[in-house]
Amino acid sequence: MIGELRISLGALRRNARALQNLVGHGQAAFVVKSNAYGHGLTATAIAIEGFASRICVYAVEEALALREGGVNAPILILGPVPPEMLDAAIAARAEIALWDTRNFLHDLAAAARRRSEPFGVHVKVNTGLNRFGLEPGEVADAVEDYARLSELRIAGIFSHLASAEEIDSPYTMQQLARFERAVAETAPLLERQGITPIRHIAASAAAMLWPQTRLDLVRFGIALYGLWPSAATREAMGREAIPLEPALALRSSLAVTRAIASGEPVGYGNTFLATNEMRIGVVPLGYADGVPRALSNRGAFIVDGARCPIVGRVAMNLTTIDITPAPHAQAGTAVTLIGRDGDASVTVEDWAEWAETINYEIVARLPAHVPRRYDDD
Repeated sequence: MIGELRISLGALRRNARALQNLVGHGQAAFVVKSNAYGHGLTATAIAIEGFASRICVYAVEEALALREGGVNAPILILGPVPPEMLDAAIAARAEIALWDTRNFLHDLAAAARRRSEPFGVHVKVNTGLNRFGLEPGEVADAVEDYARLSELRIAGIFSHLASAEEIDSPYTMQQLARFERAVAETAPLLERQGITPIRHIAASAAAMLWPQTRLDLVRFGIALYGLWPSAATREAMGREAIPLEPALALRSSLAVTRAIASGEPVGYGNTFLATNEMRIGVVPLGYADGVPRALSNRGAFIVDGARCPIVGRVAMNLTTIDITPAPHAQAGTAVTLIGRDGDASVTVEDWAEWAETINYEIVARLPAHVPRRYDDD
């Protein structure tokens, strides 16, 4: 076995239920963009569909894949949709994010007319992240334009927070205030039209740390997968912490073992020199398979219940570990790269710390070619 990702569908469902309970009477949407943060797009969506008021993706291609896979829940596309893909998006019954008042708006209306059905849109407001979205002062006029078009159905109005993971974040409250002002300015017009859009601004961290941001709907991403938005978020939740379960494990087996003498180098660049006689093992996964090169001489995998340090540089398809702590290991012995073996564990957060990055990046970059096996526990 070169390697395999094991995904617990039961953990995904339990996480979804816990997050749904967190918002109480509000709605929970679950974000499955980027191959469900590495967990597998369609299998993840199907597992949690029963808990989702909406399933959020980034690209129209993801929405199409979900429909082809049998997902029936409402889908919201958060990223830009190319004009040539609008017909496919509406055929998939997907709602889209809208922050345009120019040519794209006309393309959108034309696609809806061709399909003879209104296009559901969520109006995006830029409250300070400064990526996509209408400026707050533009929202009322834009919504008035949108409301005039019978081809559009204003289903939601939303924004995105920049620093909700921070325990002390005045900027989060500033963004919320900007959003609420923009929504309030549109309220008279929407009321006259009989339109009640869903308001949403919070993702996982905001929903945990800033309950006032939950509004009508929360978009849960990283937390769905049993991972915390930040260590500070988990610490701040304290006894109120949600019982999140990591849903992913990565396993392989040793391809080769060998004994090397003191002073012998290991791997490219001779960045590791054995300080004594030792046994090493070669794991047939490297940075092309999602193991960050930054784990070179820093990380560890588990063999026979023992943490075995990575020695030498992580290569494109191979990683070498010191198996001296596992004296009975041979070629074919199981290796746990992420997960638990006996009393030892290596977490996604461990990888993130070693690689000096965030857990989001670790899982999102696990490539599609690594086989995924789903346990319906």
